[in-house]
Amino acid sequence: MIIVLGIIFVTVALLGAASHIVDSRHQAVIVAGALARPLLLMSVPGAVLLALAAGWIGGMVGAAALAAAAGTQVPLWRHRFRPKQVGEIPFTVLHANVLLGKADTDAIVALVDRHEPDVLTIVELTPHAHRGLLDAGLRERLPYSFVSTAAGGNGTGIYSRHPLTDEERHDGYVTELLSSRVAVPGGPKPLVFAVHPVPPWPRHPEAWVRELAAIRQMLAKVPDDDGPVVVAGDFNATFDHKRYRDLVSGRYRDAAIEVGAGHLATYHADLRIPPLIAIDHILVRDAAVTEVGLVDLPGSDHRGIRASLLL
Repeated sequence: MIIVLGIIFVTVALLGAASHIVDSRHQAVIVAGALARPLLLMSVPGAVLLALAAGWIGGMVGAAALAAAAGTQVPLWRHRFRPKQVGEIPFTVLHANVLLGKADTDAIVALVDRHEPDVLTIVELTPHAHRGLLDAGLRERLPYSFVSTAAGGNGTGIYSRHPLTDEERHDGYVTELLSSRVAVPGGPKPLVFAVHPVPPWPRHPEAWVRELAAIRQMLAKVPDDDGPVVVAGDFNATFDHKRYRDLVSGRYRDAAIEVGAGHLATYHADLRIPPLIAIDHILVRDAAVTEVGLVDLPGSDHRGIRASLLL
């Protein structure tokens, strides 16, 4: 019985590793990629059980599975002790998915007071939520905004401490995808994107595949000499999806990976168990990352994510 359990656990872990590696359009594989971390953790009891049941041979098999699982996650922590990066102008970003506009707007404004972001990006922004944020005093903290509200989960907003220019609504996405340049005094003017590609489940993953590819192409078209770029949003994709890793394989980098913050799970945040899935991210180009962390969003099914940068 012990060896059977060991084989089952190791097999589950190897399936998790496979879902991390492959670039699949099949919904089951994509969902497995979203849950790869708990699947990979099965390599630990699997390796122990195989070693107990089958001696050194089982131990070798278990160790191989454990190494395969760990190898997929090493990039999340490898920069934890890297030297401090160089930059001059502090710039803080806060991102929130507000669950169809149901999140507590007073709590979001309180987060703005606590973390003092230069930019707040919000997805699933409804007209009611936008009005609630303004009524709670967001305009006094972040007086400049570029928003495209919508019913359901399709609205998006960018709120800024500094003036916004070059505002653009990007067509071809189910939800609103916005970008704007932030006129930071005395420094470079970062181009900020607020993104929210559609989820690959429960709908057919075809739109998810298409939108992630479109975001990658859009970001690649930003000229290399155009200054810092920040991309914040609910990507509905984790580091264990190859299509997400493709977004951060060139000049764009995941802020959490840059500081070795590890697995910052943001979803599902309204259950009795802690969130398991890390789908909210902040990407940067031509900016140094000094700190990344999560924030609670009362009333939402997501945690928010914040990043401190140096431009």
